[in-house]
Amino acid sequence: MNSPLSLADALRALPQAEAQPDLWPDLARSLRARQRRPWRYALPAALAAAIALFALAPRLTTTGSGAPATPPETATQAAATPSAASELSALHERSQALERWIATATVAPLDSRDLMAAVEVEDLIGLVDVQLGATRGDADALPLWRQRVALLEDLATIRVNRYAIAAN
Repeated sequence: MNSPLSLADALRALPQAEAQPDLWPDLARSLRARQRRPWRYALPAALAAAIALFALAPRLTTTGSGAPATPPETATQAAATPSAASELSALHERSQALERWIATATVAPLDSRDLMAAVEVEDLIGLVDVQLGATRGDADALPLWRQRVALLEDLATIRVNRYAIAAN
């Protein structure tokens, strides 16, 4: 006859529990594997540096006077009308004069809105400089030079308004 097991006998009849495996060696292995992959961070950093260099290239290739380097005259540029050439020359001179004024003006600390506006305008000027570097002739460059001078005038206005407020 089968007698019912007591609770103690039933517990003794259970299989022995095994300890969970230690997770630290697996964790240490995965951390070492991550440290061995320098390209994980080096490649994105190199790409970011290349993009930054590309964005700053127009500013780095300016002449000593501050005007962007212009491509040499070609036969296609000679087709521009004399009035367009004289206007382009006047825009070059105006751009250089504005850049000299902005560079020599003592910059008082700007409030956050003026600073943000100045940075936006400077970014737009850089974008126009990139577009100017890709132009093939005076006819293509003329509207961009007009836009560049207008943006420089806006930047000068942002800086002058700050001085006018301080003078009053």
